[in-house]
Amino acid sequence: MKRLILLAGFFLLAITAVVAQNEDDEKVIVRVYDRYDDKLVFEITNDMWLDMPAGVKLRGFSPGFKGYFYTDYTFGRESIISFAWGFGISADNVHSNAVLVQEEFPNGDLGDQTLTPFPEEYEYEKNKFVTTYLELPIELRVITKGRSPFKFAAGFRLGYLLSDHQKIIDTDGKRKIYDFNDVTTWRYGVSARIGVGKVQVSGFYSLVPLVEGSDNTIPFSIGISLTPFR
Repeated sequence: MKRLILLAGFFLLAITAVVAQNEDDEKVIVRVYDRYDDKLVFEITNDMWLDMPAGVKLRGFSPGFKGYFYTDYTFGRESIISFAWGFGISADNVHSNAVLVQEEFPNGDLGDQTLTPFPEEYEYEKNKFVTTYLELPIELRVITKGRSPFKFAAGFRLGYLLSDHQKIIDTDGKRKIYDFNDVTTWRYGVSARIGVGKVQVSGFYSLVPLVEGSDNTIPFSIGISLTPFR
């Protein structure tokens, strides 16, 4: 009798184990991905000028670099819409056939600085104008959830000029001209980026000109944004 009871107990345990195993096999584990905060945004850009003086021409590609650190605030715990602000550096490099020339009067007074093309007979290997701004960007974002989320951000950037110089390489060698008088100190403009996952297309349009008091030569950039971290 005792043997029958033991056998029945073992039989019930075996059935229970089989049923439990079948239930575990039917469970599907779904990984839930956190929303991207895009705390770090890096941009590789083609830097250009719009509405340039007559005769000024740009090289096809003028590579620049931008890097920003953001703090992101969502509108609700499960919302895909957020507001972000941060700080960063924008280094613009524009290759052209021109240089900023300072107008001088006979009495020694200085006039406007104008972007003036080189004479046609002038030979040079490289000529680029570099500006570096410390920037405070803000963005209104839409970032969906998932492994490869859709991302769209539109924003505004305010920048303070840290440095500016022109680098020229010609038959006389290499030289740099620093700190032009009238380059815009406070620059501001609109920005946007759109893409999927860790790569987006981005753009920036300055609402002020390169040179203070001017009505032309507007900085403009378009490039690729990289957001490698959540």
